[in-house]
Amino acid sequence: MPLIASSLTDAGRAHTLFDRFPGYAAALDWVRDFVGRRDPRIMRPGAVCPRVGNALRTNTIRLVSAHTPASSPEEAQETGRALIDLFHEQFPTPQARRTGALLCLFPELDPARAGEFIDGGHRLLRMEFVRRGLMLGEFHPESLVASVHNPGFVVMASPVPMFAVRAISPHDLLFLDTPAHPAAARSEYLTWYLHYLGHQLGEESRRRVAARLDALSTER
Repeated sequence: MPLIASSLTDAGRAHTLFDRFPGYAAALDWVRDFVGRRDPRIMRPGAVCPRVGNALRTNTIRLVSAHTPASSPEEAQETGRALIDLFHEQFPTPQARRTGALLCLFPELDPARAGEFIDGGHRLLRMEFVRRGLMLGEFHPESLVASVHNPGFVVMASPVPMFAVRAISPHDLLFLDTPAHPAAARSEYLTWYLHYLGHQLGEESRRRVAARLDALSTER
């Protein structure tokens, strides 16, 4: 099992593990001081991540660490699959899943391998997460992933490598239907998006997604 059982904690008690897992301090400082705050470069109202502030206030952020003996994308994939199960264990109800977040850090990861490990693992895992109603965020110090609204603003360069898991939400349409992914993948993403969120969307929003699915079917 790649996850370190004794490392699991919530944000409110993470300070008790800072001596064993110092990355928790760096990760939480970054979440509070950057991710949870407004930045004009994001070019939209609200914080860089609108959900983080409430998650910190309600103490619904969990942290866990994982072993990385191989430091390969395939190992990241194995860890990611364990995170899916852990997320559902920690947040067993629909309401808890809507507000919760799970951060997984990799204290043994060679910094030179962090980009390959995190980004490569994310590519292997993304569809698996969406099929389970989840989104997987990929963060590491050398990340070049930019804001949807401002391509010149890098938003996922974190001080320590980590995965972030949360429930899929309506605004994720921006991330699931992008030219960076083949039409077949985008079509599957949107199908699962409707599966999990269709009941939350207005009629006009459902029609727009259905129209995108029709358009993507002609691009395959």
